[in-house]
Amino acid sequence: MPPLTFTPTEREDHRTVTARKKREAMRARILRAIMDLYADRSKISTSIEDVAREAEISRGTFYKHFNSLDEALIAVGREVTDQMTQDMLPIYDAVTDPVNRVSTGLRLFLTRALTDHRWAAFVLRAELVAQKSEMLTYLMKDLRNGAIDGVMEFDNLQAAVDSVMGATVEGIRTILLKRTKDPEQYIDSTIRITLRGLAVEKRRALKATETSRELVAGLPQSVRETWRAGA
Repeated sequence: MPPLTFTPTEREDHRTVTARKKREAMRARILRAIMDLYADRSKISTSIEDVAREAEISRGTFYKHFNSLDEALIAVGREVTDQMTQDMLPIYDAVTDPVNRVSTGLRLFLTRALTDHRWAAFVLRAELVAQKSEMLTYLMKDLRNGAIDGVMEFDNLQAAVDSVMGATVEGIRTILLKRTKDPEQYIDSTIRITLRGLAVEKRRALKATETSRELVAGLPQSVRETWRAGA
């Protein structure tokens, strides 16, 4: 069998693909190191030197991928929130009612906090949700639709988004720090109170809380296993 030969263009394409894969692998390595460091609640602060040490790279390698620690942290935040959104889609996309979607989204985040403490600790310590993320895009759309349909009421969309996000982050904090003896009941209460804060009618808020519980119970096992693996 004659040896394989490649044209100059094919060799160039191969080198380009190989270089891109190496860059992507190194970038992922840096982002994993940042998430591990920020998930460690014993660490008061994190520096680029800490990230380089954790990832076993040089400062120069870090700067080949990110201009600053803040830029890298935003990248991690975006990936974490977008991946969480992707995990939600199997059940979230099947829901059309905006009240049920907000209820289900909030329950999914708080349910993950019960399982994946590493993820929960990172979300709390990083204290950010990327300003351009799939999660915020979905939430804004759901709240806007809820107002249009007349099932929610608020005079400022950003304030409504902040209210839901605040309940999500503080709920994760309570669950991670074990400030409640009954997490499931706490999640139910958080959802009801958040929906009522959006002027959702009481019976509808109660029903949406029950509906989200049933939907999240049907979360694919593969997603649950991924969450447990990251704990």
